[in-house]
Amino acid sequence: MLTTTEAARVVAVTASTIKRWADQGLLPFTRTAGGHRRFERAAVERLAGAQAGVEPSTWMHCLLSGRRHEVDGRLLEARARLGAWHRVADELSGVLGELGRQWACGWLTIAEEHVATETLLRALARLGDALPTRIDGPRALLAVAPGDEHTLGLAMAELCLYEQGWSPIWLGRFTPVAEVLKLVSDGKLAMVVLTASAANTEPRALRGIAAKVGAACGKHGIDLVLGGAGAWPARPKHGARLTSFNDFHQHLTERTEQRTHGR
Repeated sequence: MLTTTEAARVVAVTASTIKRWADQGLLPFTRTAGGHRRFERAAVERLAGAQAGVEPSTWMHCLLSGRRHEVDGRLLEARARLGAWHRVADELSGVLGELGRQWACGWLTIAEEHVATETLLRALARLGDALPTRIDGPRALLAVAPGDEHTLGLAMAELCLYEQGWSPIWLGRFTPVAEVLKLVSDGKLAMVVLTASAANTEPRALRGIAAKVGAACGKHGIDLVLGGAGAWPARPKHGARLTSFNDFHQHLTERTEQRTHGR
């Protein structure tokens, strides 16, 4: 049985969407003694599949196959179906959450989990390389928080940036904070995107990183985005803590409009 938040994460929709489905009688639920809703996972996935036209299990089978052209085709189909890469990224976030859950429960081997994630990461990189890049587009630095090795969220953010006319600069993982600060001080960036996965559960370390990078970005007028499921501060002193790619898309849209109008 899933809470409203857990159900939303499984199928990459908002908690309000889950509540709306429940209120409309589309999604059966029970209530705890405290009055909170609980949902059966299978029922949530069936309804999500009917609403979106694809079930999470379809993605799972595709990624676990490790077949390059099948995964590329599935991603392009999703882009055509959903209309934007940020929507595809949110759908994939739910799939990756389910992948991690199955691995944690011992239903997938380490090798199977690696095949799925590496296959997706390489496919996202190929698609990103194929997208047009604006030479004069605002530059966004992409890096994973030190100590974290998960770059899938960063790869999906890169597609969102390309689609909105930005020029991503990929640093990926294992980049010291000092190196990020050097690039920030050059003054040639418009945004820094840092991600941390759910595996990164050290809030003190992430608060320190957010404070250092945020202070430097604030000094040079650079936007800072903290993404992923890691334990970032909910309200950083400088920058924005975003928890979905739809939020990231809206954030990029606002920043693009501000730059266009010189604000």
